[in-house]
Amino acid sequence: MSPDEIFPIFFGTWVILGIISFAIFFLGKNAELKRKLWPPFVIGTGVLFIGFIYAMGLQGQALYIMVLAVILITFLNLRSAKFCDACGKTIISQNFLIKPKFCSKCGEKLQ
Repeated sequence: MSPDEIFPIFFGTWVILGIISFAIFFLGKNAELKRKLWPPFVIGTGVLFIGFIYAMGLQGQALYIMVLAVILITFLNLRSAKFCDACGKTIISQNFLIKPKFCSKCGEKLQ
């Protein structure tokens, strides 16, 4: 398949994943479920993204750089998201170097 044929599939997949993740991680209130789903979701979307990039023809050194960037982004996403047991809010730190410690909605200490 050519990149022009793959891109609509890529775009549609990302829209669907965005809707699903918004519903679960930002509208949902079940912190325990969010904790279980977050790592496989973040890792899976990273792998899927690399697969699409490869399928669209990125190869060689540029692909390796993209893989390293996705690994870093995945690590930072896993590290920066916390889920409040008290109110169910998803808290994503704006500073990827600092883990959130308290819920920005209710003030509860985070796990």
